[in-house]
Amino acid sequence: MNPSFTSTNGENVAAEASRQAEHLGDAASDTAARASQAARDRADQAQRWARSRWDDLQRSVEDQPYQSTAWALGIGFAAGLLVMAMLRGRR
Repeated sequence: MNPSFTSTNGENVAAEASRQAEHLGDAASDTAARASQAARDRADQAQRWARSRWDDLQRSVEDQPYQSTAWALGIGFAAGLLVMAMLRGRR
């Protein structure tokens, strides 16, 4: 067996493995970059939606202050009943 032939094969195999690893690394990096961008886009979209809903709620409260107050009191009363029921249930 020729030692130079074996080392050349080994070097070729190592070089090919290195190229494949580099290709996989590049593919993983690209995938991570796309996932990161998609997450940023979704976060921006969610933030715009939340701001829009908040603006709608604020406008509704300003347009109908008495109805908004009645809803807030009703929700507070219901929440108080639930908390009291849970506290009494512990005893």
